[in-house]
Amino acid sequence: MLFFKDSEIDYYIEEDLPYYDITTHSLDIDSKKAKITFSTREKSVIACSEEVKRVLEKLGNYDIQIVSSGTKLQKDEVFITAYGTAKTTHQAWKISQNILEYACGVATYTHNMLKKAKKHNEDIEILTTRKTQPGLKKIAIKSVLAGGGSIHRLGCSETFLLFDNHKNFFEKEELIKKIKDLDKKFIEKKILVESDSMEEILEFCKIGIRLFQIEKMEPKKLKDTVLKLKSLYNNIQLLATGGINIDNIEEYASTGVDGIVTTAPYFSKPANIQVRIMPT
Repeated sequence: MLFFKDSEIDYYIEEDLPYYDITTHSLDIDSKKAKITFSTREKSVIACSEEVKRVLEKLGNYDIQIVSSGTKLQKDEVFITAYGTAKTTHQAWKISQNILEYACGVATYTHNMLKKAKKHNEDIEILTTRKTQPGLKKIAIKSVLAGGGSIHRLGCSETFLLFDNHKNFFEKEELIKKIKDLDKKFIEKKILVESDSMEEILEFCKIGIRLFQIEKMEPKKLKDTVLKLKSLYNNIQLLATGGINIDNIEEYASTGVDGIVTTAPYFSKPANIQVRIMPT
């Protein structure tokens, strides 16, 4: 699904284990054989179990069994089991748990958000932004995909998205002409315009733009806007964005938009993962 370099896995390890595990070493149990398991404390969608497997392997654990990312589990299900020593299992413990609790939390939130949205619009998509927490982008993206979501933008090099902060540098007529020219130039890309104004959207529609994200519009007004725009342009695609989360997703999904742009999954509640390390 996503490629993680060895150096990235090494970074996760070194962040928690810069030298050695002073507690396990001082207890003189380093070499004792051990088993580590990870299980759900609540219904969860699994994400980044493959990366945790690599952490476990790098630290010397073996016979590792995992459940793949995207798997939906009930409460109290074991999804990773590995064998090693007290040293290797304790070293992997918190590194792995931290990755899993964040990743599974994002995946589960995305899944639940999408499930709520599709009750009102079967064809709607949940699209997450590029506003991930620093250092967690790959984990966040993989987790959204595991939860059934899609990615709005991986970065500013990927798509053309016109914001108000861009518009501020142009007079209105100059901007319209510029976007019309760019729409012809970018034959492999769509021009996406963000706007909170029906009048502005209609101006861009006149020059052939058909993809818009509507920013911070209340659901009732948004529903009326979507209905009018789609009656005028049957090939228009509309996204809703701005403060949309699992608590209000159903209202926005009911407006008739084609997609929901959100950052909410990245900052959701971590999953509750139980870790047990036992002698064997």
